[in-house]
Amino acid sequence: MAAPFGAAFAQASQAVTLRLDNDTFNFWKTPGNRPDEEYTSGVHLIYEGGGAPWWARSFAKAYRGCTPDLEACRARRFEFGQDIYTPRRTRDQLTPAPGSRPNAGWLYIDESARILRSARSDEFSVAIGVTGEPALGQLTQRVAHAFAPSFNRPMDWAEQIGFEPGLIVRYEHTRRITAGRARNASFDLLPHAGIALGNVTTAAEAGLRARAGVHLRHPWLPTGVDAPVEFAVSVGASARGVARDLFLDGSTFGSGPRVGHKPFTHSSEWSVTLRAKWLTLSYGAVTESRTYEGGPASHTWSSMVAGVSFVR
Repeated sequence: MAAPFGAAFAQASQAVTLRLDNDTFNFWKTPGNRPDEEYTSGVHLIYEGGGAPWWARSFAKAYRGCTPDLEACRARRFEFGQDIYTPRRTRDQLTPAPGSRPNAGWLYIDESARILRSARSDEFSVAIGVTGEPALGQLTQRVAHAFAPSFNRPMDWAEQIGFEPGLIVRYEHTRRITAGRARNASFDLLPHAGIALGNVTTAAEAGLRARAGVHLRHPWLPTGVDAPVEFAVSVGASARGVARDLFLDGSTFGSGPRVGHKPFTHSSEWSVTLRAKWLTLSYGAVTESRTYEGGPASHTWSSMVAGVSFVR
């Protein structure tokens, strides 16, 4: 699952970020009307800093590790995460809706090498993980609902995408276009394109994100933590061509539940970010179009993000 407002948190030579995705965080809806379905939960712990991963040193050796004084540098990102997908429910909330997707979990680690310059970012990443019971989707959902009884809904995981080792190799290219500045306020555009290959996901994506704010920092080059307080608003849209989605198409080598995928999808996103010294807080939402024939016309999930930055 692609992160909303992607590179918004790489603002120092080292940073630790926790991102929580959940449709329960759609706070503009009453608790009983929040969906708790489709892509319903994601927990992502991210560390950024140091030099390039060993597998990227050959093409990244021309760049130094990122520090606040550099306009071109290399960075490493390491992510540990879990994503959970659940079916839509019938109106009585007791059984999955006909034609709905199966339960699925994805537990993974992801390592990225990033080449960062003033006007462009190039990111290469490799993710490995597992689906099925070892992904702990059922356990995570039960623990979460035990702490939030008002959101409890049936959690029958008798049918889910089975165990399979997973691999995703991804490349993403992003440009920065500075569109305007007035005193402490500024605005920029971030067009991006990427491709992912693997048994879990094979897809291509392109989109555009716009940011506006006060004391708006660079979206990926590091800056010192003594910069002024920053407030930023971001909106964006993306289009995606999908060749494979394991969570909809089912296991690669075996039988099991599957509903198939839509070959073309699109999404929109927005976020609000506040930075003060070394602390970053953000809240936003992503709305995705129908991803399979029996799925909802759209599905919205929200993210809450907290990041701590360090400068060497």
